[in-house]
Amino acid sequence: MFIRNVRDADCKLVYSLSNDPIVRMNSFNQNQIEYGNHCKWFSKILTDKNTLFFIVFSDETEEEFIGQIRFNRKSEDSLDCVISLSITEAFRGKHIASLFIELGIEELKKKWIGIKSIIAEVKDENIASNKLFIKEGFQLISTVNTYALIV
Repeated sequence: MFIRNVRDADCKLVYSLSNDPIVRMNSFNQNQIEYGNHCKWFSKILTDKNTLFFIVFSDETEEEFIGQIRFNRKSEDSLDCVISLSITEAFRGKHIASLFIELGIEELKKKWIGIKSIIAEVKDENIASNKLFIKEGFQLISTVNTYALIV
């Protein structure tokens, strides 16, 4: 797999994945995203110092888009951040999500050296993600399926 920072030109790619029916179903906000609103959000996120946003491809040719992974923190001195990820339909169920998370965390550790924990907020009914984060060493820290990994 090949991971890189998201770029301006990735706006439509991320938009398409963000509106995938399974991604919307597993999101806390299940409403379809309007393209204009997405573009505004995307432009803002590209320059946000408290967001790390990566996209993942099957290899360096960038022909097969696998998904996106994002980390958000409240401020530059935060010791924790929230992880968010989405995988394209073609790559779901292929047991690559663990590697996907590991690649993202490797990049995170290079850029935000002081981070101590990563929080995953997962809906109860998203069984696959709940199992994934437990498998990756995250521990349930609340009754609303919020997991943390101490790094």
